[in-house]
Amino acid sequence: MKNLFVLSSFIFLIIFIPDVKGQEIWTLEKCIQTAIEKSINIQSADVNLRSTEVDYKQATHARYPDLSAGTNVGWNFGRTIDPTRNEFISETFFNNSFSLNSNVLLYNAGKINNSIKQADVYNKAALKDLEQSKRDISLSIASLYLNILFAKENLQNTQNQLDQTKNQLTLLNKQIAVGNRPENDRLDIEAQIAVNEQSVTEATNTLNINLLNLKQWLRLDVQNEIDVVAPLSLNIGTDPDVITFDELYESAYRNQASLHASELKVKGAELAQKIASADLMPVLSAGGYLRTNYSNKGVFISGYEPYIAEQEILFNGTSATIGIPQQKPILEKSPYFDQFSDNLSYGIGFSMSIPIYNNLRARSGVQRAKLNIEKAKLNYDQLDQNLKITIGQAHADAKAAKSRYLATEKTRTAQVNLYNNGVKKFEAGSTNVFELTRLKTVMDNAVISNLIAKYDYIFRSKVLDFYLGKPIKLVD
Repeated sequence: MKNLFVLSSFIFLIIFIPDVKGQEIWTLEKCIQTAIEKSINIQSADVNLRSTEVDYKQATHARYPDLSAGTNVGWNFGRTIDPTRNEFISETFFNNSFSLNSNVLLYNAGKINNSIKQADVYNKAALKDLEQSKRDISLSIASLYLNILFAKENLQNTQNQLDQTKNQLTLLNKQIAVGNRPENDRLDIEAQIAVNEQSVTEATNTLNINLLNLKQWLRLDVQNEIDVVAPLSLNIGTDPDVITFDELYESAYRNQASLHASELKVKGAELAQKIASADLMPVLSAGGYLRTNYSNKGVFISGYEPYIAEQEILFNGTSATIGIPQQKPILEKSPYFDQFSDNLSYGIGFSMSIPIYNNLRARSGVQRAKLNIEKAKLNYDQLDQNLKITIGQAHADAKAAKSRYLATEKTRTAQVNLYNNGVKKFEAGSTNVFELTRLKTVMDNAVISNLIAKYDYIFRSKVLDFYLGKPIKLVD
């Protein structure tokens, strides 16, 4: 009977599913990969990961000396000091300066090293968050994929039920024609056909809605015609009666990326406290500079011109004038680039900053960092507790789903056999249409219940695979 059911399912997929010409066929693996690539949540997590990579690179470069260049152009009006001659002048002049400055941090109580460690920790946490997002999407897509497979198989069953009822009507018409059955018996069968046709319509709508949901997850145009691969047999997955809760939790603890990300964030918060504590310690740094400037009033001595400086003197009561030979400098305007080399200056130095009182900013930062550690630890504990609760529920749900599936399997087999026996009695004329219709309704309900239980059990087992860190697959 089971082999016959599988064979009929395969034949239905070939005959009764609408023409798939032009449809794109999607496997579960392709759906998961596409959903991950197009997910906005994944893209956001990837942006966050790249942001932490930038933070880490910036933190490592904080060890190196910085270097900055500057220039200044200006005009001066009024009394000031000419920067090239260091003289007071009251003339309007133009000046231009250039500078290079560099500083390096020598000691800051480990702030740079701890910042690098923190950036590395947060980068790893972001990578774990991205991994968890991908796994969450994989489980969601697997659930939707199973819904589509269920809808396809349910449509197949409703179509088979409609065909069976039509066959009953054909048989009844033959019996009515020879006078073995009254005309009114046809009304019960026709009413059942209407019910079956309604079921087919509802099953078709359910399948279309699930396919639409898949298109939305894959961010496809709703006009795209797609279908999914329906394997002849599905891999049930982890047997809930074989694995224990402790085994399941230990495996989930190792494989749940979100838990490891939360653990890393606790370490990051602890490093943040060390970073904040460094603001209470002295800071030692070194620096150097290189400067030069130009002024349009800059001059240089190109030579000397001799002249006689006359000086009046009084000698023995007699006034006389004497001449003293002297050298008068010849001044010429200094060229632009010559002034840069002539006015070049440079130097190095050390500085220390000792915090004494900064309006409690540093101590408040330390206190906030301690509170953030507590928050991070509480978040970790909450995730761990939620994981235990979720795993316990998933384990119990899988066990219940397995029991329900096995029970409905027996019920379905019994009701199918009972219906087939009713058909034989109906053909022999030993039972009426009402009883046959009742038996078919009970059988149809048993088939649907078994189908629901089967896919529920498959999904529950895939949830266990998810927590065990196994890849989400429907076939081996």
